Amino acid sequence: MKYSALACLLAMGLACAASAQPTAATPAQPAASHPAAVLPQWAQDKLAAAKADPKLQEQAYRQGAKLATFCANCHGPSGQSVRPDVPNLAGQNTIYVLNQLNKFHDGRRKGAFFMEGLVKAMSNEERFAVAVYYTNQEAPAARPSGDAKLAAQGKAVYENGCRKCHGESGAGSEKNSRLAGQQPNYLETAIRRYRDNDVRTDEKMFKYTKGLTDAEIKALVAYIGALR
Repeated sequence: MKYSALACLLAMGLACAASAQPTAATPAQPAASHPAAVLPQWAQDKLAAAKADPKLQEQAYRQGAKLATFCANCHGPSGQSVRPDVPNLAGQNTIYVLNQLNKFHDGRRKGAFFMEGLVKAMSNEERFAVAVYYTNQEAPAARPSGDAKLAAQGKAVYENGCRKCHGESGAGSEKNSRLAGQQPNYLETAIRRYRDNDVRTDEKMFKYTKGLTDAEIKALVAYIGALR
């Protein structure tokens, strides 16, 4: 495979962790019902082609496994984060993750400097491959808080503001992230940022989080931790 902009970053000295060697691509996730709402045409075309031809799906998966060595230091080789402040990618919807990568690529989403630089250097094909690989890994297990009373308080918050978009079990969709099994520290930080309209800006998320207290956010995260 010829050198890409992403490979050039490695040559410049970026340290990367080794990813696990894949044996075969796991089954593709269901296609989005309305992918045009969140993805550009090139991405829709790649998704459609991979769905129609398992060999293309396998090819993307294997390419993504190689590229994941750039991401493994934070997101882990199998998409389960090795850092409490970094989100799990395993089990997320492929379309959702690809959409987020596209946002990092064109500057619509901000984050850690290293993350922004890495994704900006990725080609369309590379972003697609990474999304296919990570989202076809086994979803992380539930992370119960151990505080049943706090989780019960959080359930009321979740039912009122989160369930409609993220699903009853927190599985997410092509438009919304999977919350079940997510890193608690990352979740709490992300919710606070949406509430404060700081770094993470989204009109709908701001609407549902702007009235939350810190205590309610902690309760919400405790409830989400038990979802699977």
